Amino acid sequence: MGTVDNKDIDVKNVSFINNIKSIAVIGASKKRDYFFLRNHQYAFKGNLYAVHPSAEEIPDFSKENIYTSILDIPEAIDFAFIAIPAKRVLEVMDECVEKGVKLVTVFTSEFSDAGTEEGVELEKELLRRAKNKVKILGPNGLGLFYPKLGIAWRTGFPSVAGNIGFIAQSGGICNIAIYSSIELGINFSKVFSFGNGADLDFIDLLSFLINDPETEIILCYLEGIKEGRIDTLKAILKNNTKPIIVLKGGQSEIGAIAAKTHTASISGNNKIWKNFFRQYNIIEVDSLEQLLHTARLIDCYGGFKLRNLAVISISGGYGVVLADLIEKSGLEVPPFSPNIQSEISKKFFMAGTSPNNPLDFAAQFFAIDIVKEVIDIVLSDKKIDGLVMDLPGFYLTLPPRIKDTQAFFNVVFEILTLGHKHNKPLILVTQHLTRPKTIKDFLTKIKENKITIFGDPQEFLPLLPKINKYKNKSKL
Repeated sequence: MGTVDNKDIDVKNVSFINNIKSIAVIGASKKRDYFFLRNHQYAFKGNLYAVHPSAEEIPDFSKENIYTSILDIPEAIDFAFIAIPAKRVLEVMDECVEKGVKLVTVFTSEFSDAGTEEGVELEKELLRRAKNKVKILGPNGLGLFYPKLGIAWRTGFPSVAGNIGFIAQSGGICNIAIYSSIELGINFSKVFSFGNGADLDFIDLLSFLINDPETEIILCYLEGIKEGRIDTLKAILKNNTKPIIVLKGGQSEIGAIAAKTHTASISGNNKIWKNFFRQYNIIEVDSLEQLLHTARLIDCYGGFKLRNLAVISISGGYGVVLADLIEKSGLEVPPFSPNIQSEISKKFFMAGTSPNNPLDFAAQFFAIDIVKEVIDIVLSDKKIDGLVMDLPGFYLTLPPRIKDTQAFFNVVFEILTLGHKHNKPLILVTQHLTRPKTIKDFLTKIKENKITIFGDPQEFLPLLPKINKYKNKSKL
């Protein structure tokens, strides 16, 4: 994917982020059990330092890496994480400037987010002290999650790096998204929680991800942008070719008030934002779950044009439900081409089973090799753009007459990869309540191989028309 030339655009250059080699956690306090220090300690691949005016020893942490001031650390520091009272932040910022720190996360709140004149002035002074030499994430933000380098503000974050970037003002939303990604099979390149956005704001970080070679899909939770920055946003979006998916906060009157309280953001007119997203081919979604599911669909199958869907079910009734829901979403479940119906008829062995769309396998599912052949035939139909397959989890617990369990699972897996063979989305529906614990490893294998799996058709059906519209307008 191409990059956007930003040399004449008013955005801050933070390309050094891809090469962070040292971190100092300022405010490594025993009161919090060294929370942020520990979180970085377990994963960071570079040199980690603890800074606290009175700390001499920290359990299970090298004494040689504990300092009372960042200025005492002999090594250059690329990134500092500041978690200290607001009244001390200015002094520490002076030290970071003197030390030559490149990036700082200010976790501390009570700046402009407090809604007070004192907080606003404190934030302005913080920027003045940074002197445009130190780039700031925050205040009131959690900063940077970068799994490739092991930078993580919480323990338990996934260690596998991916190609999906995420920008959010809310650290809490970032936490939910990152922990949810483990279950969904999503892997992030970088996640930014920028809080008040006093220095590095949404537009700076979006510009960075648009040009980041490690990021192919961009997710955003946006409450608002700074006044006077809309033209810059238009400039960086003008030649963008990466999918951008946005969840806009503060759309209702109550939400707008909450956004202003949360990060001092002005949400703006909802209709103007919707028109803006349409103009720049940005996919807008209505929930965090939709944000993640849309990313997963695009990550697995690209930006696809999906109009005509095949439906494969093990239950005839559920196949009818799926067909109804697909039609209601604005997509179609057309009859298979005559030659495809003829080929399917040769494979079916149960009387009364129709070779048409939607296709009901019923008990024939356990003749798994035939199922594979039929689905291969269905996906070869030029009228069909993709396939939705109903596969309740209890069918994967296997009846006693199937002796070679592993061989059965191998063929099921081969079936689910047929979407990639035909370059058409194959979307699996396995209801959450039907998934026995015994198939956990199998489900993990599915996700690791970029096969989409959902528990409810409503988790993905509203998203398919959005992806279609994106693809229709895409420059790709």
